[in-house]
Amino acid sequence: MAASLDNLTSEERSLLLNGLPLLSQTFWGPSREWCDEIQLAKQTHELEKLGNMAGQDGAARELISYIEKNSNMNMLRQTLEAAYVRLFISAKGGITASLHHSFYDSEDGRLMGRPAQMMATRLKASGLAVPEKGSVPADHLAVEVEYLTLLLEGAFGDGGEDFLILARDFARSELTPWLKQFTKRLQSETDCPFYPAAAGLLLGLVSLIAA
Repeated sequence: MAASLDNLTSEERSLLLNGLPLLSQTFWGPSREWCDEIQLAKQTHELEKLGNMAGQDGAARELISYIEKNSNMNMLRQTLEAAYVRLFISAKGGITASLHHSFYDSEDGRLMGRPAQMMATRLKASGLAVPEKGSVPADHLAVEVEYLTLLLEGAFGDGGEDFLILARDFARSELTPWLKQFTKRLQSETDCPFYPAAAGLLLGLVSLIAA
């Protein structure tokens, strides 16, 4: 059963603020540094605790199992990188799921739509760097999760209620609807269950914030 954001302990708040960036980095692609971090999160039971907090114990177990089966660092990175490209970047017959909010916000899957401009405006207002022209659009999943993390840091710090309202509203009205579609598209993936599980765990945490 998922926890309640209002009733989180200080330890659970720290876990959430650490877990969101870890999952955000998952959808940037498997760097060597991230592989170190995800293996450490398994060893310290952080993944297990995140699953319990999000009401996604099954997703957390799937992640842990996959990491254990691919315990060699190079093997883990290579298998995840191949799956990442196939699922999200380029594949014969089309990718499984787009990493961009605009794709789900339009009827024909166009990019650089309303969500990209919405995120560029939000990032600029927050003092964050807006992706340069020609680079990744501002409505990339990892960018939206990083922005949500920033709002939560404000809510748990000096920002208080104002930042909490912003975090909940963004999670509820912007991130959750398309993250549900993204996660559903990954459900059919069986060759690499890591990414469907990561998406499920992320959705659980975002839903916790949105509630």
